[in-house]
Amino acid sequence: MGDFLRYAMTTSRHHNLPFYERFNEVATDDALFDDVLSGAAIADLPADDVFLVSHRMLRDTPYGPRDYYELTYVLEGHVVARVGDQQIHLLEDSLFLATPTCEHSVQAVNPNAIVVVLCLRPALFASGVFADYLAQDNPVSHTLRGGGEHGFMVFSDTYGRILYRSMRALLKEYDHAGHTANFSVLARTLLLLAQLSEIDTYSFYGLDQRLTEVVAYAREHCAAVSVASLATHFGYSETYFSQLVHKRCGVRARELIVAARLRRARELLLSTNLSAQDVASSVGYESYSHFNRIFKQVYHITPAAYRAFAAREVGR
Repeated sequence: MGDFLRYAMTTSRHHNLPFYERFNEVATDDALFDDVLSGAAIADLPADDVFLVSHRMLRDTPYGPRDYYELTYVLEGHVVARVGDQQIHLLEDSLFLATPTCEHSVQAVNPNAIVVVLCLRPALFASGVFADYLAQDNPVSHTLRGGGEHGFMVFSDTYGRILYRSMRALLKEYDHAGHTANFSVLARTLLLLAQLSEIDTYSFYGLDQRLTEVVAYAREHCAAVSVASLATHFGYSETYFSQLVHKRCGVRARELIVAARLRRARELLLSTNLSAQDVASSVGYESYSHFNRIFKQVYHITPAAYRAFAAREVGR
């Protein structure tokens, strides 16, 4: 295994963030998780049309189809989804959506990885607002209806925090409801599906090992890399490299670099006393005003305000 892939698998940025950016607690329903892992009959699983499992990925899930739609969100670490002869690498903040007919497994490659699995029974989409959602003209609805070559799609939360907040809210609501799918849980589920429909960083292929190495390298060397230097480093022409990144990551190659810089900037703002100007320089921005504008455009808050908000939360 190459150094870049090892870096991707062991990095866990959530461990260094204040508690307001982590789930308050991770559900550890071992019996339910074991049922899911063992491929238990649908009658042995919760009767609700929606149920969640959140757990450290210490064991592989069984390979095969499911009796439900499975949305696997990677909270921390790195896991691998296997579909046929494909290995799809899922890094933190990624979400893997698989239809019931999609034969797959999720493999444990990092004992520190934590996943949140949202399971939706087909009956959920039989009527009402969920049936209306299923009929819509968007990539998620199309996939849920059985469209697509492989029966899955992957969302790469390139800039971080977008899917995290929604999954956090859904898991907290589910825990508050006593692990039953009440009205609030169903509402949160619908909101998540609607949000996925608006995210344009999706792929019907996902990251293979090579692109996982590309992402890890871009994050590690974010201050110095360019699209041209990344392509050269990995032995591709710039045109082919850009097409490959878009196919596998769901973003343009330039966006991949911007995202790597902003993720690193957030880490520095939270873990160091560097000024916002020095943070901008450290992640490759010569102009602080440009960095400030990009950061605010993505996170809807300035770097300085982001740091101050985090400090207040930690002090509570």
